[in-house]
Amino acid sequence: MQNVVPAGEPPVVPLPGDALHEAQTEIRHLKNTIAALRVKLEEVQAGRDEAVQAAVAAAQDEVRQLRNTASVLRDELQAIQATGQEAVQAATAAGQDEARQLHATVATLRTELENQAFAHAAQLEQQQQAANDELRQLRATIAELRAQLEKPHGH
Repeated sequence: MQNVVPAGEPPVVPLPGDALHEAQTEIRHLKNTIAALRVKLEEVQAGRDEAVQAAVAAAQDEVRQLRNTASVLRDELQAIQATGQEAVQAATAAGQDEARQLHATVATLRTELENQAFAHAAQLEQQQQAANDELRQLRATIAELRAQLEKPHGH
């Protein structure tokens, strides 16, 4: 490796330890890169975990609201029973239809949430695999550099 000397400065004579110093510097840089990648991976995983938790909380809140709506509808149906059988039958039919729709909506939301959870898990696994592959490659590079440093230098 050649050292570039700025104009007006005397050339630097490479010392036998320069290659070692450069390798150690590169190893230090690689270790810093690995540490930064680990931190970034943890941040990404934390962000994804928070997003999943937020989605689950939103879905649970929506289910709770749907249950409350269904409960209110049931109360209304009971109040209608006191006014007459004909009105009760009409309200029951409407309530049952809405309850079916609510159940269908809940089932759809539950399926969508499960699909999102599966997709998120697959994506996390894929990202973890990519990070593991990169760490493996970096370790192999470090091992190769270390082996080169430890090999006697014969010309």
